[in-house]
Amino acid sequence: MKKNGFTLIELLVVIAIITILAGMVVSGAQQARKRGAVTKTKAQLATIETAISMYESDLGVFPQSGSKNLVSALKNDPGDLDWNGPYMNIKEKELNENGEYVDAWGNAFVYVNPGMHNEYFYDLYSLGPNGKGDGSEKDDVNNW
Repeated sequence: MKKNGFTLIELLVVIAIITILAGMVVSGAQQARKRGAVTKTKAQLATIETAISMYESDLGVFPQSGSKNLVSALKNDPGDLDWNGPYMNIKEKELNENGEYVDAWGNAFVYVNPGMHNEYFYDLYSLGPNGKGDGSEKDDVNNW
């Protein structure tokens, strides 16, 4: 009489194959999530640059340095007749507890005027996923 069923070796081979495939899927998903965060941060950077450009076109100067100052300049009317804002629609959930606009990783964008990398312009950058550096590290996203 012949017994039907799988041997222990066959079951272990199937489990190993499933584990390898699952690892490949998870790895691919993590890479896609990382690329998505970088793409979102680049889009945010472009949006901020457009808002700063409109602000500068109206008032003739760039906002003062500092992420909080930048948010305030783009959102709040300073009482100047030339101000035609708000220049950017920023939701409260896009700000940290200090009122700074944050990137896809929850780190505040860094805004410096005048910039060190853009001598006659401003520096605007994200510190990337590690939240460290000066905008020049490999994982940072910047406007220069």
